[in-house]
Amino acid sequence: MEGRPYLGAAIGSDSYVNSFVVEKVKGWSAEVKRLSRFAESQPHAAYCAFTHGLSSRWLFVFRTVPCVCDAFQPLEDMIRQVFIPTLTGCSPPSDSSQLLFALPARWGGLGIFVPTRRCVSELAASRDVTEPLSQCILNHDLSFVEAVASQQARKALLRKAKSEHCSTQFAELYQQLGPSLRRAMDLATVRGASSWLTTLPLSEHGFTLHRSAFQDALALRYGWSPLRPPSLCACGTSFSVEHALSCPKGGLPSLRHNEIRVLTATLLTEVCSQVCVEPELQPVQHSDEFPLATSNTQDSARLDVAVNGFWGGRSERCFIDVRVFNPFAPSNSSSSLSSTFRKHEKIKHRAYGQRVREVEHATFTPIVLAATGGLAHEATVFYKRLASLLAKKWGDDYSVVLGWLRCSLSFSFLHSAIQCIRGARSSIGVYTRTPQSVDLVTVESHLSA
Repeated sequence: MEGRPYLGAAIGSDSYVNSFVVEKVKGWSAEVKRLSRFAESQPHAAYCAFTHGLSSRWLFVFRTVPCVCDAFQPLEDMIRQVFIPTLTGCSPPSDSSQLLFALPARWGGLGIFVPTRRCVSELAASRDVTEPLSQCILNHDLSFVEAVASQQARKALLRKAKSEHCSTQFAELYQQLGPSLRRAMDLATVRGASSWLTTLPLSEHGFTLHRSAFQDALALRYGWSPLRPPSLCACGTSFSVEHALSCPKGGLPSLRHNEIRVLTATLLTEVCSQVCVEPELQPVQHSDEFPLATSNTQDSARLDVAVNGFWGGRSERCFIDVRVFNPFAPSNSSSSLSSTFRKHEKIKHRAYGQRVREVEHATFTPIVLAATGGLAHEATVFYKRLASLLAKKWGDDYSVVLGWLRCSLSFSFLHSAIQCIRGARSSIGVYTRTPQSVDLVTVESHLSA
């Protein structure tokens, strides 16, 4: 066998390269096994160590060393039989589940790719992207301008091809799923709903989940039954996730709603004036002026937040009302997610829209959110506008602030939903301060925009 290691890869005869890969796989398998032991107590940290660090080592070898895919089978077995079960607390995944987990988080997966499938495509992509520069080197051409431009164009095409491949694979897997898991995937693929998975677990920024919380979050994401669930809800009813997310016992739905309200109001104080929580509406003089039976004409009616200067002029008043609904409830699960969002927006508009316009002479914005993540259209527009105002004040990029805001909302949903499942009837820790530096949070947490 003739050859030698070079810059983390191997060059030489086929037998030397194969032996190099086999030794690498042995070492990586041992590292995954050690990481699995760590995942028994810290699955969130172990998952991030795997996706942000450990897996990058063999990605480099995929891209630089022609090798037999079968050499990676021991590593794939270790991931499938040991790491994933320890991470999730469930049995080893089926073939379809493993393919689903291999998808990026934004496509409903976990980013835990299958080594024997990935090695061929990565090597082909690497050769295609580096070919313009390789030809310059082989031809002793010192002008790299055209080569670099060609390389950037090939990278763009490659990203597009990968996105199309993920979309196709997701669509194929989606057809094989049951109704409950389809609903869970609809929620998981909403923009920003998977931010909690791709962010490093830093407690100082509020982006961390303990062992039970992380596994419960995965159960919510994939429609599984939580590990060791309580037999009864606090109200005495038999436990189910659907019931837990809707049960009013102890006021958890209102606490979940309150956390979003406080987060929103706190951020509004950064960029707007006259922010008021739970403002009381002016009394209606003639209730017959509101023909809709669903209009709220009570004298004691209140909305969640009122603010000046959000949509337009400094004196223009905007009233905001938050609704967090359970997407798994029978009244919601029978229709598509987009239809469910529109339904709840219409309910809010029918209750308060005309009264706010005609009595308060202000604008009304309903913020409708799903309990496990996902925003309705008007809520999406609202938070994009809020991110734009915050970015302008803080001097940060709009995309960075919007990514941070989506991540904060994502963790807020999770903490609230998990408290509903586990039956804790204490107050949820609400968001009461803004970060000193969004750029710092983004860099430290590897938060994607």
